[in-house]
Amino acid sequence: MEAVKKIEYLKSDWAGSPEPPPSYPSVLRLIRFLFGTLGYLFPRAAGRLAYRLFSTPRHRARHRTSDSILESARLFEVLYGQQILKGYEWGKGDRTVLLVHGWESRGTALRSFVPALVENGFRVVAFDGPAHGNSGGRRTNLLHFGGAVRAVLHHIGGAYGIITHSFGGASTVFALSNLDPTLEVEKLVLIGAPSRMDKVLQDAIHTLNLPAPAARQFFRFLEKKVKFPVRHADVGTASGRHRVRQALIIHDKKDDIVPFSEAQSTFEAWENANLLVTEGCGHYRLMKNPDLIKRVADFICES
Repeated sequence: MEAVKKIEYLKSDWAGSPEPPPSYPSVLRLIRFLFGTLGYLFPRAAGRLAYRLFSTPRHRARHRTSDSILESARLFEVLYGQQILKGYEWGKGDRTVLLVHGWESRGTALRSFVPALVENGFRVVAFDGPAHGNSGGRRTNLLHFGGAVRAVLHHIGGAYGIITHSFGGASTVFALSNLDPTLEVEKLVLIGAPSRMDKVLQDAIHTLNLPAPAARQFFRFLEKKVKFPVRHADVGTASGRHRVRQALIIHDKKDDIVPFSEAQSTFEAWENANLLVTEGCGHYRLMKNPDLIKRVADFICES
């Protein structure tokens, strides 16, 4: 059945705990000062250092407490290049749903979707991306993270659906678009995902206070590392949308990390996508909302 493009608003009485504002390390003030001064004198070195900071997660997400979902996971490993990716699996259904986490997160951060999907007969798989969680590596980028998505998909025999969050959404679409023409997905969920990579990079440039000469070097060094122009990673125009039968874009109107306008751009560009709008859930609390979890499970299950 052909998908009908529409915009919906999630009706929910769920309050939950408030999402804290974005936090930055105290050393950022010094970094901004150094880039803002020395970046003019040594733009090439500043651009290279900016890329290293941009591609290095500040921390690895850890679980402070355990729960029944974590304890019931079946663990596995995937060799990706010279790195070991840690994987988690629930259920034994014939159809598989892959969970792909965002930057500075981990695969089990999306475990709130597991019970509803397993109850509906799905096998659910998650993994820690490169340089995240318990997986190997110190730095990563869109190309490597997308490559990890591809590697896991091949390891698990493909997926009927993929649920993604933030950077994980961009990486998944990049994998579908550029890394393997055989990859196809029936259902794709993009939660809080960016649409334009140049916007992500411009935000990083602003955060680091890179002057124009250093910013140009930053762009050049990044494109040299990933081996493609930045625009080729845009979610809105990605060819991977043609390998997805139906997509659901979910975004909060007050997202402080990825602006709501990014979801609007992707929705307008994808002819096979619906947009589900929330308000007051922020960037991370979306995945804790039981009404949203049910809506996502319904989307995955509907024919």
